[in-house]
Amino acid sequence: MSHNSKEELVYRTCVLLVQHFRNLLEARVGGFNCGFNSRIFQHMLHWEFDFVGIGQSAEVTNESGFHPEHIVPCAVLISETCRLIEGKVLNDTEIAKLLQKHWKIARITKEQARKIDFGLGYKSTMPLGWCFESGETFARLHEAKITLVPISK
Repeated sequence: MSHNSKEELVYRTCVLLVQHFRNLLEARVGGFNCGFNSRIFQHMLHWEFDFVGIGQSAEVTNESGFHPEHIVPCAVLISETCRLIEGKVLNDTEIAKLLQKHWKIARITKEQARKIDFGLGYKSTMPLGWCFESGETFARLHEAKITLVPISK
């Protein structure tokens, strides 16, 4: 992996995110009331889709418009990263690799987004039994029967 490749940049950003989340968790233990903001992902790599975008729904057209969907919700990325930090089972490098594995975005239709968020109830969760360490990144899309294709230019 080239030091300047997109993949390496995403990985190094994931390492920074793990360190940042660790700092926030330690600050909480120290009595500092701090919170986590799921928008951090789009601010760390801007334009986020250029770095972690993986395609679009086959139903997306120029006429339909699209919704940028985190394949694994940001709230899950944060909570699972924090769980692993607090559990002290994996080191920061291992956690960053898992974060990189699951930090993906696709363009889907607004109707498909509503189906995932409200029809299936997965706005900020993953399907029951899903595991950050071994789970299929695309589990929500599979349940919603959404197929991704490369973005046509």
